[in-house]
Amino acid sequence: MGLATTGAATLPAFISCKPKKDEKVVVTQDKDTSKREVLKKYSPKAKKLVNEATCIDMLGTYGDWFTQRGGMSLEQCWSTKPNSFTEEDYKFVTSCGINIFGWGNMVPTFEGMLEFMALQNGIIASNPDYFERIDTKEKLKNINTSNKIGMLITNQESSQFRTVYDVDLFYHLGLRVSQITYNGENRLGCGAFVDTDTGLTDYGREIIKRMNEIGMAIDVSHCGDKTTMGAIEASTKPVLVTHGACRAIAKGVARAKTDEAIKAIAKTGGVVGIPILRFMIREKEPVNFNHFLDHIDHVVQITGIEHVGIGSDQGLYTEDYGNKAWRKNRLDNAPAKYQVHTNEDYLLTIEGLNHPYRTYDIAEGLIKRGYKDDHIKMVLGDNFKRVLGKIFNH
Repeated sequence: MGLATTGAATLPAFISCKPKKDEKVVVTQDKDTSKREVLKKYSPKAKKLVNEATCIDMLGTYGDWFTQRGGMSLEQCWSTKPNSFTEEDYKFVTSCGINIFGWGNMVPTFEGMLEFMALQNGIIASNPDYFERIDTKEKLKNINTSNKIGMLITNQESSQFRTVYDVDLFYHLGLRVSQITYNGENRLGCGAFVDTDTGLTDYGREIIKRMNEIGMAIDVSHCGDKTTMGAIEASTKPVLVTHGACRAIAKGVARAKTDEAIKAIAKTGGVVGIPILRFMIREKEPVNFNHFLDHIDHVVQITGIEHVGIGSDQGLYTEDYGNKAWRKNRLDNAPAKYQVHTNEDYLLTIEGLNHPYRTYDIAEGLIKRGYKDDHIKMVLGDNFKRVLGKIFNH
């Protein structure tokens, strides 16, 4: 998933969370700002596990199109005025339990990606007390004790690489994860929505070789099956699915990964991040929290606990905070290949996980399923922390 709106929450392109000009988005869910009251409902054990783990959402951000400040959404405010991020904003984001956000977008051009990197780096540089760009092993290691919000800059495309030398350029600007393809075809290979996946190209192999050498992570979340396997075979370092489900459970869903691919990713040392999108988790309604947990169980069963994590594909405030008519319009206009389905409320994400504090709910769910404490912390983010440490060179 991902959208082509600079700085916005990482949401599906067909339902880009950015409101159209003059479009008023009315919040329908309760946005209680009393963090202390919200956190009371979670068990001491869940809170302890979230606090001890390095919690990583490999595709998500704190972006918020629904809370208004000075006539603009918070996302618009933060994007246009980078130093407008306040101490209260910081306290809210850190209370949600996520240490590192995989700040991903879908930017398909060289120029667009330069602009995206400038904006993200500007926000981080303008708020040094609040943010840390996660671009070295040392920062990855120390993010828990720094008390900062870790921002891992990623892209859901690799068309920004006009030549192999551009891998170096974007690496030095802070890009640390790049998806080989989005849904369609590019110079590297084919996405999941291409009718005939011809696999990884020779140019794709060149790019992967340089990404391996320089220390940039390879993401195959949106790749077609043949391109996915080609990228895995070409890489000498772990390969990631930052946000993708299991096709063995979500049968027939193009954006879900086969068991063959998941096992191959595990053999590289890679990790699969499970999203909270209804249509990614199950091929039809109803969809609930237990179905999400089933995907975690499945990856564990076929590869081991070391190879699963979280990639929500949403901001802290998910699209479900928009009013019903707004949600319906986005889902009604979704491309058919997304195989979108929803309930009578036109929700995009899974109830119980479609709010800012979902990391605590995931911890509670894994506790109830009998996972060991250390294993829960691995799922919450320690697995992605480990694998990124292996990929990063610095």
